[in-house]
Amino acid sequence: MVHEKDSVSFETGEVKRVNANFVQLYDDHLDLIMLMTKENPTALNVFLWVVKYMDNRNALVASQQAIAENLGLHKNTVYLAIKYLKEKKALTVFRSSNTHIFALNAQIVWRDTAEAKKYAHFDAKVFISEFEQQEEDKPLFDTQLVGHVKPRPTKKRSKVIS
Repeated sequence: MVHEKDSVSFETGEVKRVNANFVQLYDDHLDLIMLMTKENPTALNVFLWVVKYMDNRNALVASQQAIAENLGLHKNTVYLAIKYLKEKKALTVFRSSNTHIFALNAQIVWRDTAEAKKYAHFDAKVFISEFEQQEEDKPLFDTQLVGHVKPRPTKKRSKVIS
């Protein structure tokens, strides 16, 4: 099948057929997705955006600012959408200082194998916004696509001669 691939365990050499490039939606929660379509389409849009970028453990590290910029929304609109999604138990948010880690409810949507659901550990993709970066912390290049970089224009700095 197109949505399957072989995964080789580096420890055992065992080959497993796993799912790839798809997301499972569970029938018993489709009513919630239909409800979001009527009640809060923006929240559904944010939910689906997180689904698009989440890792195989349903997690994504991103700021509300980065989500807002990517979806063309105001940061407060994203905040309200996330509040709605939390109320509906569609996602939860973990925090580490100012970092948001979004984890979608695995009973609604899932990207990995069913056996993997029992593990609490997750790896997260990180989605950041250029706007949030402090000037002195900005990288020397801009990323256009994952794995593609272009040199960032250098600023001319005046030298102070003493």
